[in-house]
Amino acid sequence: MYDLLLSIHNITRWLVLLAAIYLIYRSLSGLRSRTYEPADRQAGLIYTGLMDLQLLLGILLLILSPLVQSAWGNFGAAMQNSQTRFFIAEHWVLMLAAVVLAHVGSARVKKVTDASLKQRQALVWYGLSLALVLLATPWWRPLLRLG
Repeated sequence: MYDLLLSIHNITRWLVLLAAIYLIYRSLSGLRSRTYEPADRQAGLIYTGLMDLQLLLGILLLILSPLVQSAWGNFGAAMQNSQTRFFIAEHWVLMLAAVVLAHVGSARVKKVTDASLKQRQALVWYGLSLALVLLATPWWRPLLRLG
């Protein structure tokens, strides 16, 4: 079960990144054209939804991970190891903040009426969310884990 969840979490990482790139592209294009279309809102909802799915998968992995389970047994030693510390302290905190920023962005965009301001809000909040995702991704791990 753990390996399956880890594979799904890994694949979803790429979906999140693709959705974020598309969303940032739409925001930049919308800023230039001074428009905000239903597809822009949809891109934000897809990104935020994928972030929520990724969070759920991450929580399940935290519960089931042998690495995390052994780290709780000797927390002091786990914090001395940079890779273990990354997963038990840094990764999930930064990713949770990225999810929060995505939701803040979604709410802020929804409230604004001016198209240019909507695009600016989307670019700022979703851009910050993406920055945290990129910062908190374990790039040293396999880029595609399928089992």
